[in-house]
Amino acid sequence: MMNESLWRDIRQSGYLHRPLPLYGDRSLEQEQARETILHAAALFPTAIEEASVAGLIWEHRGAGTLSATSEGLPLLGSPTVMPAWPIGAPADGDYTNFGNAWIAASLERANWESFNRMTLELRPDFQGVPNAYVMIQFRNEGAIPIPDLYEREGVHGVNLRNQEWNTIHLNIQELPRDAITEIAIGYMINGKERATGDTMELRLRSITLEQVPVSSVSKGWLPSAGTIIYSQSGYSLHGTKTAFASELAAAAFHLKRDGEEEIAYSGDIRMIETALGSFALLDFTPFKQEGRYYLQAGDVRTESFTIGAASSVWHASLWKALNFVFCERCGYPVPGIHGACHADITASHEGSMISFNGGWHDAGDVSQQLIQSAEVTAALFEMAEQVKAQDEDLYLRLLEEGEWGIDFLLKTRFGDGYRATSAGMTRWTDGRIGGMDDAVARVHNQAYENFYCAGIQADISRKLPNAALSTRLLEAAKEDFDFALEEYGKHGFGQKPTFWEHTYQTSESLYMATASWAATMLYNTTKEERYAKHAASFIAYVQRSQELDGILLDDGTAMRGFLYRNPDKRVVQHFNHQAREHLYMQALVAIHQSQPEHTEADSWLASIQAYGEYVKKLAAYTAPYPMLASGLYHIDEHLDSRSFNLQHLLIDEQALADYSLQLQAGVRLNASFYLRRFPVWFSFRGNNAILLSAGKAASAAGAYLNDQELLDIAEGQLRWIVGCNPFGQSLMHGEGYRYAQQYSVLSGEMTGELPVGVQTFGNEDEPYWPQFNNATYKEVWTGNAGKWLSLAADLYAVDARR
Repeated sequence: MMNESLWRDIRQSGYLHRPLPLYGDRSLEQEQARETILHAAALFPTAIEEASVAGLIWEHRGAGTLSATSEGLPLLGSPTVMPAWPIGAPADGDYTNFGNAWIAASLERANWESFNRMTLELRPDFQGVPNAYVMIQFRNEGAIPIPDLYEREGVHGVNLRNQEWNTIHLNIQELPRDAITEIAIGYMINGKERATGDTMELRLRSITLEQVPVSSVSKGWLPSAGTIIYSQSGYSLHGTKTAFASELAAAAFHLKRDGEEEIAYSGDIRMIETALGSFALLDFTPFKQEGRYYLQAGDVRTESFTIGAASSVWHASLWKALNFVFCERCGYPVPGIHGACHADITASHEGSMISFNGGWHDAGDVSQQLIQSAEVTAALFEMAEQVKAQDEDLYLRLLEEGEWGIDFLLKTRFGDGYRATSAGMTRWTDGRIGGMDDAVARVHNQAYENFYCAGIQADISRKLPNAALSTRLLEAAKEDFDFALEEYGKHGFGQKPTFWEHTYQTSESLYMATASWAATMLYNTTKEERYAKHAASFIAYVQRSQELDGILLDDGTAMRGFLYRNPDKRVVQHFNHQAREHLYMQALVAIHQSQPEHTEADSWLASIQAYGEYVKKLAAYTAPYPMLASGLYHIDEHLDSRSFNLQHLLIDEQALADYSLQLQAGVRLNASFYLRRFPVWFSFRGNNAILLSAGKAASAAGAYLNDQELLDIAEGQLRWIVGCNPFGQSLMHGEGYRYAQQYSVLSGEMTGELPVGVQTFGNEDEPYWPQFNNATYKEVWTGNAGKWLSLAADLYAVDARR
């Protein structure tokens, strides 16, 4: 349900041709600023004489220089670019910046366990840098060493206001801190864009260790006592409506209209026992009146939320997600963030060259991935179709953004099967071709990318009001499909995937699901029988990779419907970073819908139904949370080295041992299979893409089968992200409440941004969401905004036909 202030902001953005403002009043950082300090100890510049706190002596590391201000405070400075790449960086500048500048201080195994917060005062003077991003890093040499093997733990990044003093509050409750031996503060030298000056300076004024009342949790399934966990955007009128807490003093709860004391609904608070612990459940599913409400149980109350149709509950989030996508445009001047960027990232093939800018930056590191931009483009048109009749302003703006994506899709085709596919950046460039800060995009003729782009192009061609562009897009789709067939005919699945491409983890069964879906999209558009035959041939491989007989579990029940990576059925299909689980259901639904009289049509429908059964069983393992469990794992999957190394990037032998430990932290199903609520993962962690993709698969199946339970599970993935999680935080910045800063290094905070997602600590299988802001789990990811729009589109479509 859109409020007038948001509408005003949307209008003032020129209907999103300028970024929406940040809504800091509802942020976690504002909440922290109001916390009561119970005890404090100055770590710098004046030290209290305690065993755990000693004065700091700073030394310089990395790029730049360390000097002192007139007050004797540390002053770290550097140019905004350096004359050469850092030592050890790739010679061609692939995925590198100009180095980092640090100050560091040593400590004598200081024990900070009596403190749970650190407060720092920092002032960046970064001339014209789009985002004043500063890092704070800790080293602990106690029971749990920090940083960890993958350099993820113990590093916090913060987006500061430039050219003014900032007070930063950092929750260190979950930081291992029994023997702190170092603290370091620094920044990245990320190059110049249009407005950037020549120098960067960082001043440090103070560091204080503090003890504050613990108001929220960072790890585990149980929320803070007395906190009601709920969907901060709201609930579907026709779906499950529950909230819960770890404990509440009240015996009953009331649902009240926003701004009023009038009770709209009341119910008893019921204690439930789950595998995750005991919860006080507030169930108001029977209530079916649209409006804005809040929950109250004794003295505890929530903020307000919406009950209604999808267009009431999720509409504001669509504008915000679209805002995030717009802010991530590459090659376009985004007001207040950056100028027209990355024109000197080039792609060459057979004597021709293009600037590989356009589409949208992949993430907080402003890299570029063709497939990610293609998927976002598809989602924009998918969502546009669903809002066309009810919000013409949003419809037209989605079309406009989608056409920006189409331009990139067509621009990066060389017309002979080769495409420019990706470039690792993590820096701004000067836009002048021929300088040392240039980069070269990867160019390949990969069958999988061509299949996928062919399907996306064919699907969009039917939704475009621009007839000329629609015709050209369909021509490109047909050509790309044939290029893909040719390469697949030569290599089969043997075509070597490209490291760092977002398709690197693709399994054989996912490959065939994608190819089948692409063929059906072309069949739907052209009605040429050859595409229907290809679609059926490809989907047969997928069905041979599905567990339809079922595996017997220790409790006597069976689990069926899930997919393996191939028909050998030795390695279950998982997603641990990139996620495209939805393509299985989209392919099966599309082919059954387009060829209902086919001899295999009944088996296609049976596969959809079996997958739906599987999803429903998965949902039970994370109740009362709506988050879907990751799925099943065989105990010997890690012994298939080829598959294991495709699934998990940047690992070593330690990952083989950790695989078994992670399974043991999950749920034993039988002697051969375990269930994990979170994926088995190592360096790359965070499950938003995984949940949104699984949610899209559930919505595709649920909408086709008219299954409300599956649709509720699908919508539940959105609810998890907007606060129905143990931390009571919305993970979409600007939507809901208590959202925190995220890892958006080069562009800064953007309303609507979504991170990679909640992670786990070490080999555990419970949610872990510290305030520490680092990649990958807190890195903003444009693809997640696309998945958000795509899933919401299904919910809108279902409501439209009720």
